[in-house]
Amino acid sequence: MASDATLPELHDVIQDVMGWEDRHLHMFFVGDDPLRSTRRYEMKSSLEEWDDGTGTLEDGVRVDDVLGAVGDRLGYEYDFGDGWTHHLVVEEVSPVAGTAACLDGDRACPPEDCGGSSGYAELLKVLADTDHPEHDHMKLWAGDFDERFAVADANNRIALRRAVTELAGRVRERLPKLGSLLERGPLEYHPDLPDVLARVDVDVDQVDPAVAASAMEKLTWMLARVGEDGITLTAAGYVPPRDVAAMRTELEWVTRWFGSANREVDHQQVHWLRTAVTQLGLVRVLKGRLLRTRLGNTLATDPVRLWSHAAARMTVGREQYEKDAGVLLLVSVAASCSVDERNSLVFRSLEALGWMIPERERPYAQYLARPTLDFLTLIGAVPSTLGREGAGPDWGRQFAVHALSSRAG
Repeated sequence: MASDATLPELHDVIQDVMGWEDRHLHMFFVGDDPLRSTRRYEMKSSLEEWDDGTGTLEDGVRVDDVLGAVGDRLGYEYDFGDGWTHHLVVEEVSPVAGTAACLDGDRACPPEDCGGSSGYAELLKVLADTDHPEHDHMKLWAGDFDERFAVADANNRIALRRAVTELAGRVRERLPKLGSLLERGPLEYHPDLPDVLARVDVDVDQVDPAVAASAMEKLTWMLARVGEDGITLTAAGYVPPRDVAAMRTELEWVTRWFGSANREVDHQQVHWLRTAVTQLGLVRVLKGRLLRTRLGNTLATDPVRLWSHAAARMTVGREQYEKDAGVLLLVSVAASCSVDERNSLVFRSLEALGWMIPERERPYAQYLARPTLDFLTLIGAVPSTLGREGAGPDWGRQFAVHALSSRAG
């Protein structure tokens, strides 16, 4: 271990060497018995729940603050129910800095929740006895358990965590909207996200004016249609049929529209477009008229600035789960994920954040990001749900990265 590593980082290395999954509480302690220790270094959650005055927050405490010389000892306990107690002893201090590594070991890590040392001994006994009445049940519970220890596996886990930690640092620096989400659920908890992020090019240049004009075409059309005088809405508050008909023709949506009605309520695209310019603060309704805002007047003829404004306002939605799903949706677009990859990413990462998703909605997790998905579909960054599925245009990835890299929203 590096001497300037913190105790939480030491905890991570112990978890990786052992092969545990960090499901339970832990603490460091001075002495041989955690129950009799007068000095403990604990997790923030433990101290917030109960503190008798002898606990110290482990965050920020360096390894060399508590282990400085050969022979120094520190205790570590994991899973207070099973009570796995470790004794850490300094065997050598090197003047050469290095990264964490496992040098050797013997016997594999006991499975999580196996009942401590006595439960582990009983588990091994049952697994070794094929005639034991609990053998089949315990074999199924333990899965592919192998009592042998593999140094390479331990170091692979350490290396993987190091890579994920470095990736998380880059995400916080380059993709702050995703970084904010990961503050509530660290990157290592997300099964699909690290691999997907490896496909995201965060070094995206400024948008080309021609690309911005194409991407913002429908928004600028709507702002031009509203104009300086505005649009008088119907008595029910809808866009008039003549304007709906103009959208059909001038925006070349007619080939994907069903029916011939020119009412706003009959066409999803009109709803998408009106919602988009409203959510972006470009238009508002006043006394029965749809009017451009001051911002709408400014951006009506400037597609590059309109692109930047729209990217900065992503994600959209009223509920927090919609915004979280929207961030994950943007990641999937930036990585050119297939629909199946997108669903898996959104579903499994939302669960990692603590959202409970009903079984019936899991195959369609992307639709939990409906407000953001509607906008991306509207501008053409992702294929229309009324047409083919698959990867969108190259500029769609660029827009998604710009949205994730914006600190506004």
